[in-house]
Amino acid sequence: MFTANRLAVALALGLSAASASQALAQPDVNPPPPLTGHGPAISEHRRAALKVCTDGIKFDSDRYVNCMTREGETP
Repeated sequence: MFTANRLAVALALGLSAASASQALAQPDVNPPPPLTGHGPAISEHRRAALKVCTDGIKFDSDRYVNCMTREGETP
C-alpha cells in the first residue's frame, strides 16, 4: 500500500511539473502589435489647426475646443 501511495504521489508531481513546464514554454497567444508610431497619421489640415490652437498658448480646454471647431476640426 505504501508503495502504491508513493507511486501515486510521484505520478501526480510528475504530471504537475510537466504541465507547468509546458505552460511556460508556450508563446504568448496575443503578442503586442509592432510599434509603428503613436496613433494614426495626422493630416496637414489638422496639424495646422493644432499649431494655431496650441502653439505657445497655455492650455485651456474651452478655448482649445472653440479654436479647433472654428478651424473645422474635431477637438
